[in-house]
Amino acid sequence: MKHRISLCAGVVCIALFLFAPSAWPHPHVFLDATARMVFDNKGLAGFRIQWVFDEMFSSMIILDFDKNGTGRFDPPEMARLQKDAFMNLRDLDFFTHIKIDGKAFKISSVSDFTAEIRDGTVVYRFFVPCHVPASGSFREVKLSLYDQSYYHSVTLGKDPVTYENNRLYDVTQRIETNKNEAYYYDQIYPEEITLRFRKKNG
Repeated sequence: MKHRISLCAGVVCIALFLFAPSAWPHPHVFLDATARMVFDNKGLAGFRIQWVFDEMFSSMIILDFDKNGTGRFDPPEMARLQKDAFMNLRDLDFFTHIKIDGKAFKISSVSDFTAEIRDGTVVYRFFVPCHVPASGSFREVKLSLYDQSYYHSVTLGKDPVTYENNRLYDVTQRIETNKNEAYYYDQIYPEEITLRFRKKNG
């Protein structure tokens, strides 16, 4: 019986990620997202993204990938989860949309993927490299976190923006609805994080 339940959960989990989103009238997976802006000695290095999934979807992920029931994903489980329930989102840009000084930035890779079970929910973390050298003038980077198919509803979580190694730079940010880039049949507007930074004088 347990094997049959696990098999059913696996089928549902795969379906959630692979079925055509246009066939569904509303989101079926909900997650809260946050972004950590990571700087180095040259400027912006990229973003550490975190997703916290809803309890229902988390329970299916746990049942399907925590096969030994330990309450955590061991290395083989993590590798399978990354392959089957994360990397398949590559064509959706991992729900991460970036513009640098007004020009779209295409994500070519992500790194440092981890997943954990926390209080009954599944949490993904990963790093998106995005190198933007700093100068004496402000550079502007816009970041939106959403699934353009609207199969996953992505909302900004509590304290959605944090920083790492930004002491060398003047940094400002704002979060607002982008009314110029609607998605899902022009019905939904994404929340957009606008980051501006430059080298500190002196």
